[in-house]
Amino acid sequence: MTKETLLQALHGEPTPTIPWLPHIGTHAAQLLGVSAEQYLQDADLLASGALLCAERYECDGIPLLDDPQMEAISLGCMPHWSDEAPPSITDSPLYHVPATQLTAHFPPLPDEQAGRWPTVIAAGKQARLELARRNVALVGIAAGPCTIAYNLRGLTLFTDFFRNPQEAAQLFAYAGKVSAISAHIYANIIGCDIVAINDTPATMLKPEYFQHYVVPNLQDAWHTIHTAGKTSSLWA
Repeated sequence: MTKETLLQALHGEPTPTIPWLPHIGTHAAQLLGVSAEQYLQDADLLASGALLCAERYECDGIPLLDDPQMEAISLGCMPHWSDEAPPSITDSPLYHVPATQLTAHFPPLPDEQAGRWPTVIAAGKQARLELARRNVALVGIAAGPCTIAYNLRGLTLFTDFFRNPQEAAQLFAYAGKVSAISAHIYANIIGCDIVAINDTPATMLKPEYFQHYVVPNLQDAWHTIHTAGKTSSLWA
């Protein structure tokens, strides 16, 4: 296990071996014998899960948490918890708001005290020291702009592209600010070696939409990560 190999690969440099960064999801909850709902809301369990998976799979890096709804919950979205997977979003402050009124109803931007961030920060600080001793990279996963916009708006987001493009652009700009806050927490407060932006819903956008709505609103997060001296990555 060596985090240097993973960092070299992400920087586009040749590596002596192929680095290994598993996508563990809530698998650690199964290994620990607890539900995903318990696991994702307990700092000790999150830290123990990251360390357990790093040891079992002998990887070069390990995610602290993989929950695409983290940011949405910190913005007031209502989760439905599961025993075996991250929660799903069942309601949002923006679900039933007319597109022309979206900006007036944007939730306050979160900080490190919002939602489950105190739990995640405590888990990250706990796991980081032991992972550093083992020379394993700690990876923070922040939700990307399209993920956040989709959680806040639901399927209406995709009709907004056609009927209300200006309002959709404002929503993505807001979501990009939220992504940058998450990147700041992972890079500066927790001290993750790598901060990945995970934006799976963006794969449903045609290239022109991706370039217009997503790419500009990733820049603040990239700047935050790189200013902190950390390595960035984009997952989809």
